[in-house]
Amino acid sequence: MANGISLRSHDLRKMLEISASLVAARDARGLIEVTFSPLLSLVGAERAALAMTSLEREAKLDWIDKGLPDAFFGAYERMETSDFVLGAVQSNPGVVLRDDQMIDRRSFHRNELYQWARALDAPIEQVMAVMLPVGAGFQSGLSLYRARPRPFSRRDQAVLQGLIPAITEAVRNCWSSAKVARWDEVLAALLAQEDRALILVRSSGWELDRTAGAGGLLDRWFAPAELVTGRLPRPLLDELAKAGRARSAGDKRARPWKRERRGVSLRVKFLALSQPRGEPSWVLVLREVPDIPPLPEPLAAMLTKRERAVAARAGCGWDDKTIAMDVRNDPETVKKQLKSIYDKLGVRDRRKLMLLVHEAWFAA
Repeated sequence: MANGISLRSHDLRKMLEISASLVAARDARGLIEVTFSPLLSLVGAERAALAMTSLEREAKLDWIDKGLPDAFFGAYERMETSDFVLGAVQSNPGVVLRDDQMIDRRSFHRNELYQWARALDAPIEQVMAVMLPVGAGFQSGLSLYRARPRPFSRRDQAVLQGLIPAITEAVRNCWSSAKVARWDEVLAALLAQEDRALILVRSSGWELDRTAGAGGLLDRWFAPAELVTGRLPRPLLDELAKAGRARSAGDKRARPWKRERRGVSLRVKFLALSQPRGEPSWVLVLREVPDIPPLPEPLAAMLTKRERAVAARAGCGWDDKTIAMDVRNDPETVKKQLKSIYDKLGVRDRRKLMLLVHEAWFAA
């Protein structure tokens, strides 16, 4: 029973099947195209739209729909103030509402979105919608539509209301999966650069995995006699052993290892991974870093000693975090120093600073 309505055994069985299919949903497009098909059939709807957005100010809605033309949502932003559904469900999160509970019929027919849908030959004569109580830094709403003027019943409302917990959890999972996928893309893009790589190893130095750029870095920086098949190069094996001993002694932060050549250096960080049982694992973060030539005197004379160090690194294209680590300061202080540097050198931003520094280096 939901909202005082006794549902038939057929309805309950279908709802159970839909709930089971929602458990496996990890992609919002698949959710609405595949999983929602039996829901539309169960409540007699032809179209559906799922909206998701972060809670940050001025964030736009991401729409995933079934049965509606792209042009409908393409014009949504300019007609958003006409969306009577949004205001109604936001005032009643987690509660399924029929259109007759949101707006009177005459106002419905005058509504800009209603008329726009008819102009696109995709009428939405009846609506049933809910603001999903997803939490977790974003909001999401689901709307089901009928193309003919046949009102949704209390039974239809009860069916959708009974599925809200499962739908909410599925949407939350899809949002989380999308965030993970975006971070995977970010990490892949970061590690696609030839000047950095990750190597996953046991504490014994045996390799478990490496990113694509690791082989090239190792070949460039270690002599053949230093390389060991299946394991880290000998200098890194020695450093890993030191890091392991330091960690056993209670020192949680292993010291970075560095090898220098003219104009560039290889820096390696050792990060211990939590391992409740068995042999511990480590991640080695390898990165090539260009050496920093001093600022030419005409520019250096205008800055303090600390600002000169920051400006030289920014001129080489370093980001704030890398600069902060190298000069042993925090990123916020580096940002303030950069602002002072921009003012003193008469440039607007980092790109202009880089151009100015490089011109000075070439002229020196």
